[in-house]
Amino acid sequence: MHLKIPTGKHKIVPFAYIIFVYYHFGMPKLKCTSANAQGSDEPVIKIPRRQLRSRHREENASSSLNLCDLPIELMQKIFGYINIWHHNRIRATSKRMRDANDAFVMHEFKKALHKSTLTNQHSYECAALQTIEQATEVYVKSGYESTFCGCILPMLRSSYKDPFCPQVLQINTFLLHFYDMVDELIGDRRSQHARLLYNLTLMRFFKKFGKSSVISSTAMPLHCRIVVELKGPWLGMLWTSKSRVRDQQEKRCNLLIILSEMLMANITGKAFKRVWECLSEVYVFGNDTSNRKRVPKTLFTFTVHGSKKICSLFRSCLEEPNDFLWPTKWPRDQFTVNLDITCKEAMKWGCSKAQHMEFGPFAETLFSEEEEYMDDCSSGKTLLYVE
Repeated sequence: MHLKIPTGKHKIVPFAYIIFVYYHFGMPKLKCTSANAQGSDEPVIKIPRRQLRSRHREENASSSLNLCDLPIELMQKIFGYINIWHHNRIRATSKRMRDANDAFVMHEFKKALHKSTLTNQHSYECAALQTIEQATEVYVKSGYESTFCGCILPMLRSSYKDPFCPQVLQINTFLLHFYDMVDELIGDRRSQHARLLYNLTLMRFFKKFGKSSVISSTAMPLHCRIVVELKGPWLGMLWTSKSRVRDQQEKRCNLLIILSEMLMANITGKAFKRVWECLSEVYVFGNDTSNRKRVPKTLFTFTVHGSKKICSLFRSCLEEPNDFLWPTKWPRDQFTVNLDITCKEAMKWGCSKAQHMEFGPFAETLFSEEEEYMDDCSSGKTLLYVE
């Protein structure tokens, strides 16, 4: 709407008219046009409508930037200024925030590992970070990176003075929590996928030890047998409960925990002996760093029953860890792995000479039937009726 107000000497604009325009249309804007454009030298007053103002406010409100709209790299920088005690709450807000926090935690973890490796490869900090990476690498590369970051946050908070230099007990607690969370996500602990990730993690541990070697390797069409020898680290089982069915998964996790602690001692060159009492088992293990001729030796005999693809995958973990190629897709062939652990040093503590473990789809079922049979025998039940 344009109102032309005459400004000649003999034409006076009523004051009441100006008040009326200001009250109904707001403060007018004066727009002077040239004589060539309007044909006169009279100024023109342009009065905008209220709808234009409200529309302008809505456009400004809709153009406001949300924090989740930022790139992951910027959100990762923002997390660096937030106290680590608040990261869990932020992760719970949305998937976008959880992904950004995962990127931040993984970046900080790898940066700390790289820094400690350059500073001193035999320091405790470097050994702790290398052990954590080795114990979780297969799972992280298989899609459980977010689980790793969520489980490691409590450990970083508990060692806030030096977050990436946790104690042995904290590392053990973290690994147990991480393995339990992965098993819950997989669903079936006896599934082929769960057993494959576990055995790959277990086998890739051995080449990290300073004095480890493959002393025997036999390949057959449907199975292979590989014997790995560790010089220095040793372990044995002092006692185990009768209910082996419930303890199969716990026994598997305990073996990874023991190997993790032995690996840290092996990297730092520390000698130790320890008796570890679990809920249903008692282990004794240690690391010998003496230069005597008869160094404690532990033999791990892996017998893999499966297809050629499965056997080749497991053999590459033990024989060629540096040239190990991560497959784009894990094989789906069924398999069974038998592990026999032999250690003469553990016999001095009263342990049996060998310990047998089986990782197969029906391993726990066979154990349960065996335990049921033994329980029936011990309870005096009649198992066979003879007329």
